[in-house]
Amino acid sequence: MILKIDFNRNNLKIPVYGLAFLLLFFAHGCKKQKPWGDSLPEEEKKEPLKEILVPVKIETGKLVTELKYQEGKSLLNEISYPNGEVWKIIYTKTGYPQRLERYKNNKQLQYFSYALDAEFRISKIQRWNNDNGNLSLAHQYVLGYDKQSIISTKKYDPLSNLLEEETRAYATAGNLETTTNIKKNISESRSWTYDDKSGIFSNLPYADLFFLEEAYAELSMGKGNPLSTSSLKSPSENKTFSYTYNSNAYPSEIAIKKGNSTETMKITYKIIKPGITSSTGVLP
Repeated sequence: MILKIDFNRNNLKIPVYGLAFLLLFFAHGCKKQKPWGDSLPEEEKKEPLKEILVPVKIETGKLVTELKYQEGKSLLNEISYPNGEVWKIIYTKTGYPQRLERYKNNKQLQYFSYALDAEFRISKIQRWNNDNGNLSLAHQYVLGYDKQSIISTKKYDPLSNLLEEETRAYATAGNLETTTNIKKNISESRSWTYDDKSGIFSNLPYADLFFLEEAYAELSMGKGNPLSTSSLKSPSENKTFSYTYNSNAYPSEIAIKKGNSTETMKITYKIIKPGITSSTGVLP
């Protein structure tokens, strides 16, 4: 018997196309199946975390202020001032500030307590004085927010009488444009300009609240570093700030000029790398 096979093109048309379809189907199926643990699709990949810098030493002439942190983190634990004062910051288990305690010669002088609002932002700050174990409320602050930025700070006495109020307006980059202070019905506004570099305290959560009543307050209120602050009412209080930056674009030296006097500060930083539980390196 002779088996006759018809190679007519029309007869082969359907089987060939069918075979091609099956090959494409299996190829597509193999392409979609990936072993467990393969990398995420491109659209799901996240940018790797970058190392950050936090200040550990601020030198003004021979006066040195030192800052200490939780191991491998940017949460500020302690500040040692040249006048012998030591600040200790206590956090909740979830990482929110609870108290800032001020000591001198191992004796507590006062402390600040922090309260959160429904969105877990610090909404109230109370300052308590400690006179040989006798606690008394000195004053308290009530904070107002626009998203996460502080736009108002109201200061009250222990009887809830308003003592002072400050409002803030920001540029799109998160730096101050104006601050307006109202005290005893007298209003004064200040305008601000900033650089586009990394701020000295930009990686310290709550730095602007920890330094609320301190000299470093003006260096911690924006994302970058202030270049000038000026007021029409008090031109003698106007200041300009000039910087020397390190290779990471953080200020390593500051010259603050007010009138005919200039104050110079030197800042030393610590590098914190993501995923590493200890700091690695110190640099100016």
